Amino acid sequence: MDPLASINPYVSLKEGPQLGQVYQKLAAGSARFLRYKGTEKSTETYEQLLIFDFEVHSVKDVKSQYSALSYTWGHPILDNFKDDYSHAIICSGERMPIGLNLNDALQHVYLESDIAPPLFWVDAVCINQSDLVERAEQVTLMTSIYFNAANIVVWLGQNDEDAHEAHSLLSEYTPALRDIALDLISANPDYGMGPGVVNLYDDVKLHEKYHLTSRSMDSWTALVRFLSRRWFARIWIVQEMVFNQSHLICCGPLRFNWKELDSFVGFVFGAQWHGMNFRGLERETARIARIFTFHREIQLSGSEYLIDDPKFSLLSPEGKLYDFAQNYLLSSAFLEATDPRDRVFALSAFVNSYAVKVEVRPIWLKADYSLEAVEVMLHTAQLLLWKTRSLNMLSYVSDLSCRAQSDLPSWMPHFHVPGAVASVESLLDMHQGRKFHAGSLSSTVPTFCDIYLHMDSADHELEAQGYLLDTVEDIVLFESGLLSILEVCLSLPHTYANGQSPVEALWRTLIAGRTDTAFPAPEETASDFAQFVKAGLIGIALDALRTENRELLTRLIVVLGGIETRCPHPSVPTVGEFNDILSNVLGDLDGCIKMLTDLRSNCTYRTMISPTHWGQKGKALFRSHKGFLGLSPHSTQTGDEVWLLKGASLFHLLRGDDGTSAGKILLGEGYVHGFMEGEALRLDGMNYRPVIIK
Repeated sequence: MDPLASINPYVSLKEGPQLGQVYQKLAAGSARFLRYKGTEKSTETYEQLLIFDFEVHSVKDVKSQYSALSYTWGHPILDNFKDDYSHAIICSGERMPIGLNLNDALQHVYLESDIAPPLFWVDAVCINQSDLVERAEQVTLMTSIYFNAANIVVWLGQNDEDAHEAHSLLSEYTPALRDIALDLISANPDYGMGPGVVNLYDDVKLHEKYHLTSRSMDSWTALVRFLSRRWFARIWIVQEMVFNQSHLICCGPLRFNWKELDSFVGFVFGAQWHGMNFRGLERETARIARIFTFHREIQLSGSEYLIDDPKFSLLSPEGKLYDFAQNYLLSSAFLEATDPRDRVFALSAFVNSYAVKVEVRPIWLKADYSLEAVEVMLHTAQLLLWKTRSLNMLSYVSDLSCRAQSDLPSWMPHFHVPGAVASVESLLDMHQGRKFHAGSLSSTVPTFCDIYLHMDSADHELEAQGYLLDTVEDIVLFESGLLSILEVCLSLPHTYANGQSPVEALWRTLIAGRTDTAFPAPEETASDFAQFVKAGLIGIALDALRTENRELLTRLIVVLGGIETRCPHPSVPTVGEFNDILSNVLGDLDGCIKMLTDLRSNCTYRTMISPTHWGQKGKALFRSHKGFLGLSPHSTQTGDEVWLLKGASLFHLLRGDDGTSAGKILLGEGYVHGFMEGEALRLDGMNYRPVIIK
């Protein structure tokens, strides 16, 4: 029995003796296909039951003679929909239960449209879900099934108001976007079209020039909700869309084009959807951008994967293969999978495809549904650590306070648990691993980690060589507010370890040393920080006045006075300057509201700082015993240790366990200001020693 059969509703539906006769053993390279025969009226529900015969063919023998269905097993929109699987089709004379969404898809294809294929491959029906061996064999064959299909019929679910609004918006704006792109490129060939360069939201001149209808916020919100349908976030659709370029995307009677969707999201919204308040849909918009970006990147992976990274070019072909595999396993962790083991099995097609390009025979875990999810994840993590000799995987461990209970070691991301891989953009991802090189003197030459996996130990321990830089003295959570963050300056040395002032060390730490386009952040970034501070202080003061909170006002003045006296900096106003600002604000509240709106909407610094504190838990700001400043996991506590592991790009925060062993628990990745480019390697007395991570 499948150890995770409870999450696969089609397992129990196919265990009956009559269906066992329908599912005959398949020969190697063969698959079942549905051939439509007609309909009959159900005596129970009075609906039209679709009638099919199963036909078994070698996939290559019926190349381009069949279509494959891409859809979601559950509800196309709702996450917690309880499907009673009361619908049915007739297959080779036997009644076969199916779910609501699959029934809608088949009814649309054969009764409500003109797209009915002669042969149709549908995974839930054509694979005997209760046969673990067959499921594994068919998963291995999946790439061939999609590659050889005449086309992929995508079913997004029934249409609704959001789908109609999205279809209307895209139908008008997508052709105009092509004209806009051509005009921009022809006007300046060297400029090109970068992501997010076109403002279709509220640019009046743009709308007038290209005769576009101005859309309301409700219209844009409908588009976001439409693109949030569950199909877009499924892990298997990546393979379905990459290995077959002919897609018919259906949402009821509405039709969409994948390339147009991708182009629209890429050019208009870029890597993140900034510029509009989507009324509580910020998570959804970020997820949509990630999905389309991931599809785009894996489409390019065959020939252009990380070619601009000088370190990557120095790797052996085998090193490139497993670096590729690890990158996409981590990048796809936010996608949905009904069966968590498919997070590994669905990737095998891309690993094998890339292995052919670099002429390497890959080692990858074959689909085996008799294995527990924990076994699959652990074997995969061990393989990647062994082959890459890299600690990048450790950056994706989620915060300890929200880490799911499991038998996995603390150093391993929980790929099998939805949303359990660090939801906040990792510090490593801020530079795609190419700028930070805390454990190496060079950012261009790969430095491999010195690690040993204790695979036979109960805790699957990871042994590394590490240097204990310092221990955590103080923690400030971002949700504690701006004043708590500014107060950190008062506890730092007058001059930071690298010669910077406390305020400069603070603003650089908050953005992990970078802007969206530069590392390290240029000096003028301080002016963006000043705008951020100004808006925050005004908001605090107005709130304190509104609630008559004298203690908060007093604290604000004390903090500003302390910085003015101890470590003055142009980006933090003096007490006198702030009193003048506040007086002007109180004299013109309408103007104040506009000023705050402008400050917040145009504050580049707010965008820079967002990856460090948005998401499930985000990062915390820490000050170490020796006066170093950095970012650490949200759950960091006083006394936790800041380690530099040999060859690592970042620092890592470790915590001793209950004292019964020498092993330590990994909290996650960390940034230490002034030590991210190999500076720790030059410290007097610096030496590595073994450290065991449980």
